[in-house]
Amino acid sequence: MSTDFNVKATSSEAPSIYAIQQGSAYLKVGDVGEAVLVCRELLNKKGYACDTTSETYDTTLKSIVAKFQKAFGLTSDGLLGQASLAVLQDEINDTDWLLDGVVNITAGKLARMGFGKEVLKPASVTALNEACNRYHITSKTKVRHFLAQGLVETDNGKTFMEYIYVPGKAKDKYTNCKYAPYCGGGFMQLTWEENYKAFYNYMKDTRKVSDAEIITPAEYATQYVAKNYAFESAGWFWDVFKDLNSKITQWTSLSADETVTKVTKVVNGGTNGLQARKNAYAKSKTIFK
Repeated sequence: MSTDFNVKATSSEAPSIYAIQQGSAYLKVGDVGEAVLVCRELLNKKGYACDTTSETYDTTLKSIVAKFQKAFGLTSDGLLGQASLAVLQDEINDTDWLLDGVVNITAGKLARMGFGKEVLKPASVTALNEACNRYHITSKTKVRHFLAQGLVETDNGKTFMEYIYVPGKAKDKYTNCKYAPYCGGGFMQLTWEENYKAFYNYMKDTRKVSDAEIITPAEYATQYVAKNYAFESAGWFWDVFKDLNSKITQWTSLSADETVTKVTKVVNGGTNGLQARKNAYAKSKTIFK
């Protein structure tokens, strides 16, 4: 009786499924509401038996969630947030995300790879799939490389803007940043004024989208591309601008580590975060089979 009393005494309205998907909320002990019921049902479907009639997130449910999280390589804290919900909602097998040349990457698989809030949002996942299919990133190897590079470039899916960037900050106010104010923006962190202009021209001439805000005002271009073209710019950079799809096909005789190194030099201009990119590629192979 004391346990029930304590749960009721500290109870709060559960956040919506939408809020959890956006990464702005999570379920915790004491939460009561429809979202708890939804998650209990999803857990049951995944083979984690729990009471599907209770709307309360109690300590028993927390333990079940922690067990589920551990099994899928997530942070095992018993809090049901964006990544955990994404994995629970993933109904596509690890071998079925690429069928007949069409990519259908799920938030759940991205969560298991280690991507965070910005990439896991439903709108981001949709844009990612559209970019992969539009820019011919449609083989297992190419997708794995694309995601591995993106994981590092976005700091595990936390941001689409380089941390040094400040919207509205003038070029002469930056120190030790040659390409400012055109700082890293998007899933592949597009930099340099000439590259932003090349993307703008491609969108205008090929995609028939004339959007001057891609390049001007210069101090806000990074923010604009990050918000509106995070994956479009990445797909363009990968396929059209750097021809990485063709290059990866040419590098099939190389080892995975050798190929990651070559791809990194094209994307990064050097080898920053090389080991993290190698690790990300290795992990992607265990998920995107």
